[in-house]
Amino acid sequence: MVKIRLRRTGAKKQPHYRVVVTDSRSPRDGKFIEIIGHYNPRTEPPEVEIDAERALYWLSVGAQPSEAVKRMLDKMGIMAQVPAVRKGDKSLDEILEEFELAKAAKAALKEEPAKEETPKEEVPEAEEEPEESVDVDEAEPFDDDEEEDEAEEVEEDEPEGDEAEDVDEDPLAEDEE
Repeated sequence: MVKIRLRRTGAKKQPHYRVVVTDSRSPRDGKFIEIIGHYNPRTEPPEVEIDAERALYWLSVGAQPSEAVKRMLDKMGIMAQVPAVRKGDKSLDEILEEFELAKAAKAALKEEPAKEETPKEEVPEAEEEPEESVDVDEAEPFDDDEEEDEAEEVEEDEPEGDEAEDVDEDPLAEDEE
């Protein structure tokens, strides 16, 4: 019996799989008939790439997918097309055209929101707004005395060190003086 299953590749603790068509009696990583795709579970979301035409062909002639491959083919929509191909209701070419149209529609939907969300307004550097100029005659004169007065008021409001403790301990002492 012909099976469509995963064949492990990749380094230790870094799995990567090929989707292969093989004889069910051959070992997992043994000889195979054809590679029809690959699967990388380490990416987020997991990357699945399967040649729809070849998968449909092999499924139409009787190849049986493993459970993992069957789930992948279901997500891609390939398993739903198999009964129509086996009965002869649809040809492989018609189904492949439908898959291409669906891929194009998905790509268009992904591109449109991205364009709307990030509109870029380009402002040429030469057209920047000029800074406002102030006439010297209209400007208020700068007074250093005002800053000194404000600094003295802050110091008077907040007593520091021993003076602060005296005020807290005996609030009636200020009234008597």
